[in-house]
Formats: sequence, structure tokens, C-alpha cells
Amino acid sequence: MARSSSGRDSEKQARGSGSSSSGGESKKKRKPKQKQKNSTSGSRNSSARSPRTPFQHIQNLIKWVDLVIEVIDARLPDSTRHPNADAIFGHKPRLFIFTKEDLADPEAVRAVLDRIDVPSALLSLKRSSGKDKIINMAIEATRAQQEALVRKGILPRPMRICIVGLPNVGKSSLINWLIGRKKTKTGNRPGITQGTQWVRVHPKLELLDTPGILPPTGFTELTRDKLAALNLLPQSNYEVEPVAEAALRLLRERYPELLERYMEGLADAEDGFDYFARKRNLLSQGAVPDRLRACSIFLSELRDGKVGRLTLD
Repeated sequence: MARSSSGRDSEKQARGSGSSSSGGESKKKRKPKQKQKNSTSGSRNSSARSPRTPFQHIQNLIKWVDLVIEVIDARLPDSTRHPNADAIFGHKPRLFIFTKEDLADPEAVRAVLDRIDVPSALLSLKRSSGKDKIINMAIEATRAQQEALVRKGILPRPMRICIVGLPNVGKSSLINWLIGRKKTKTGNRPGITQGTQWVRVHPKLELLDTPGILPPTGFTELTRDKLAALNLLPQSNYEVEPVAEAALRLLRERYPELLERYMEGLADAEDGFDYFARKRNLLSQGAVPDRLRACSIFLSELRDGKVGRLTLD
């Protein structure tokens, strides 16, 4: 009987020893978790060193490029140039590409092109013609850098180009237009581009599509109203009715004939959007004019060119 009791005791000790061993293994398994935590901490530190703001991101990118192409909406040739652009880009060679030519007032845009001293081109990205001209302009703008590499005995390399601009001015569309196929995600919504990529558009040129872009900050209230009216600000950044009213005032001052052709009587109506709502039968309960719908439709048709070709700067 004693021998049996001893056997049972031995079995208990064996089980206890096994349990203890198992506990030791369990503790050992926790160590990789600790390492994983340290790794995460390192990742956070690495993230902290990366650019945190759109401006920092742009400034970081332009250190590595030879040419900056600034994309400008031809309907707002002054307002879609960032007020701090010269300070941001410094002495980097630049090209100005004015997009949405098919929606802009041609005479007004020609006057802008005549007064600026930066190599510029006016484009409609809906047409395929003009690509060779832009490529040749970029090659010419970077000729000095190419020659400097040759003088230093460095093998020639493709010149690197960064495309920048405010949201929704056509940066990704310009990339797609230049390379002839859909490469970057585009849409009629500010800030849709995600991520960056190099694209070889010519043996001598590589293009970098930048996200983040130039944020619409530092502008006057009037400039912000113009940007919002033409869908160059995220909709969360403005209220529809005040922006539509500001746009209608501008059109009455600058393009009363276009406005009259768009909707007879709108240029002279005392309350423009009350008149617009009644004219389009946009009435809520009790035959009350729905001003918000009227403002939204007006802005949508203004952006689509249904009011006419115009430039608001």
C-alpha cells in the first residue's frame, strides 16, 4: 500500500513538473509579443520622421526632382496658383500648364499668358493633340541640368518631374494624358489621388504623380468662394448657398450676357435663386422656392460649362 501511495505521489510530482514546464513554455511564448511591441514602437518613431503635412510632403518631393510642372485651372488662373508657390518651389525650373481650356474664356486666358514670364501652355485634356509640345517644353526647361551632368562627367539620366497643384485642377488627368493610358485614379472630386509613382513619359523624362498636393490654405474669402464655386475645394469646406450667391454676383459683373443666355431674367432678378427656383419649378411644400436645390443645380451647371466659357479671375 505504501508503494502504491508513493507511486501516486510520484505521478502528482510528475504532473506538477509537467505543469511547471508548461508554464515556463507559456512565458517563453510571450517574449515574441514583447518583440512585436518594440517593433511597433519603432514603426511609430519612423512614422514620426516622415512628412506630416501636405507642405512638408511637397517640399520633400521637390528635393528629388529637376522640374516642377504647376497645374492651373484656366477658369481661375490666379486663384489656383498657391500664394506661397514661389517660396515653396524656390529656384526650381517650372512650367505652367493651364487645364480646362475648353471651359475657360479664351481672351481672358490669353491675356494671362501674355503677362507671365514662366514657360506655359494652355490645354484641354479631352483632346490628344499637344503632347509633343509639352514633352519638348519639359526637355528644354531641364537642358541646363542635363548639360551640368555632362560637364561633371556623370552619365545622363532621365530628368525627374513633379506635377503639383491645388485639388481637382487636373494633375492626375495630365499624367494620364501624357502617358496615353489610365495610370492614376482620377475623378471630379478634390483629393482623389492616392499614393505616388514614377512614370517614364520619354527616354529623357520621368514623371512623379504627387498626392497631398498644394492645400487650399492662405487664401482670401473671395478666392475661396471662387475655388468652391468651380469645385476646387472639398464640399465639406464650404456652404452651398453663400458660394452660389458669390458666383452669381461675379457673373452679373463679368458675364451678364452669358447669364442672360443661360436663363433669361436671371441677370436682373432681385433675388436670383428665388427666381431660379420658380423658373425651374423647384418648389417645396406650399409652393415655396427651394433655394438650396436651386443653388446646387446652378453650381453644377456652372462647373459643367452650361453657363458658358468663363474665367473668374
